[in-house]
Amino acid sequence: MSRARITISLTGIEHLTGGIGGVLDFARAADAAGADQLTVSEHVAMGREIIGYPYGRYPSTVDADWYEPVALLSAVAAVTSRARLSTSILIAPLRPAVLLAKQLATIDQLSGGRLEIGLGTGWQKAEYDGCGVPFDGRTALLDEQVRAMRALWTSAPASFAGRHVAFDGLYSLPFPRQPGGVPIWFGIAPGPANVARIAEHGAGWAPWFGLPSGDAARDIGRAEALARIAEGRARIHAALAARGRDPAGFAIRVMPEPVLGAEGFDLGATIGSAADYLAAGATHLEFAPGLFCRSADALPEALAAILALRG
Repeated sequence: MSRARITISLTGIEHLTGGIGGVLDFARAADAAGADQLTVSEHVAMGREIIGYPYGRYPSTVDADWYEPVALLSAVAAVTSRARLSTSILIAPLRPAVLLAKQLATIDQLSGGRLEIGLGTGWQKAEYDGCGVPFDGRTALLDEQVRAMRALWTSAPASFAGRHVAFDGLYSLPFPRQPGGVPIWFGIAPGPANVARIAEHGAGWAPWFGLPSGDAARDIGRAEALARIAEGRARIHAALAARGRDPAGFAIRVMPEPVLGAEGFDLGATIGSAADYLAAGATHLEFAPGLFCRSADALPEALAAILALRG
C-alpha cells in the first residue's frame, strides 16, 4: 500500500466547537499534527427546496451554515504553516473570473504557496438563479474561467477572448507564489469531455459519491465507488499520457464512504477501508472528523486515529 496523504475536512467542525473560531483552532491543531491537506466546502446559498441533488438524499438541511471558502481559507492560511489548502469544490461559475483569479493568487501568497484549489460547477439551479448566473452553460463558463485565470497568473499584461470571459491588457499582480499559478483540482465526473478537461488543466481529481442516505436505489455503495475511482483514474492517466504529461504526479482525492454503525458513523470501520481506496488509485484520503464526533472533546482522538494512516 502506497503512503496515504491525509486530507482533513474542516466542514462541520463549527457545530462541535461553537463557532468559526473553533474551526481555526482545529485547523491549527491538524496542521501541527501532520495533516497533508485541509479542505473547506461551500454553498453560496441554498434554495428553499433541495432539487437536483445527484447523490441520493441530501445529507444536510437548507439552513445549515456554509462559510464562504475564499474568506475562510484566508483565515486558515494565517493560522497554519505547512498543510496544503484546498476546497472540496469551489463553485467557480458563481464568481467573476478576474476577481477569483486575484482572490486565489492572494491566498497563495498569504499561505506561502500552499493553495491547490478544487473547482466544480455545483448542482443547484436556485444558487445560480440567486447569483444571476445562467445554470445552463456553466461548464463552458468554467472552462473559460480556468483559461482566463491561467492567463492572469502568468502574464502581465494579460489578454483573453472567450464567449463568457474577455479582457485585454489587464495587469493582475502579484502572481500566485507558485510558478505557473495555483494548481487546479476538478470535482467533476470522469465522462469523456471532463476527462479531457482534467487532463488539459488539472493537477488533481476529487470525485464525490455522496454520503450514505439509506436510499438503496440511489446509494452506489463502496464496491461501485471503488470501481468508478479505478476506471476514472485509468481514463485520466491515459489522457494525461496522450498529452505528454506524467500521470505519476497527478493527485486523486477521495473521501472513503463513512461506515454506519449503531450510533452513527463509525470512524474505526471507515479507517479500516482506507487500503481499498488507495488500491483503487486514490493518492489522498479525505476525512471529515465532524461526521464522526459528537463533541469537541472527541476531536483530538479522532484526528490522531485518522493521521495514523500516514504511517
